[in-house]
Amino acid sequence: MKKVIALAILLSLISQSQALPDGIGDRGDDGCLCHGGSDETTTVTMDGLPEVYNSSEEYNLTLTIQSPVEQNDVQGGFRVIISQGQLIGEGWQLIDEGYTHSTEINDRRQWDVVWVAPVADDKLATFVVHGNAVNGDGDVSGDEWNSLSIAIPGPNYTGEITTPELSGKEVTGIQMAVGAIGIIALLSLAFFAIKD
Repeated sequence: MKKVIALAILLSLISQSQALPDGIGDRGDDGCLCHGGSDETTTVTMDGLPEVYNSSEEYNLTLTIQSPVEQNDVQGGFRVIISQGQLIGEGWQLIDEGYTHSTEINDRRQWDVVWVAPVADDKLATFVVHGNAVNGDGDVSGDEWNSLSIAIPGPNYTGEITTPELSGKEVTGIQMAVGAIGIIALLSLAFFAIKD
């Protein structure tokens, strides 16, 4: 019985560090932190946004991730949080008040979407975009991500135009070492529990 319990605990802990090919909810609001810190060799762009939006207008956008990470069957994912309007795209889904990829569109690093601007033309529409270039091995290591922050005013917006501040949260070397030590300790415990 000890073996079954130890194996169940080990499998549940290992599954917590797997990739999310179906998209990510609000735990991705600060970036793709499970994949380490952001990486400057990976860039995220959102083309097609206007300098000033028109009420209820539809804008064709393209989200692109450029990265040196090897491309395989599964190539990338994203989390997009907007303050105004709505995003509509094939394979895009709304989870925890943010848009993310689905399994059917994680085979690329470029996605098309339509942004429907808000009806009110006196708002500041903000976008926070996190893009993750993955190597397709189903694990979180060897992947790279980065973020983009954008602010677009309506024609009658009178406030200050400031982009949302991107989270400075990153996984530090010490956190990675503690995590690795924890995993080694769990594996050791599981080994001894199963061995007995």
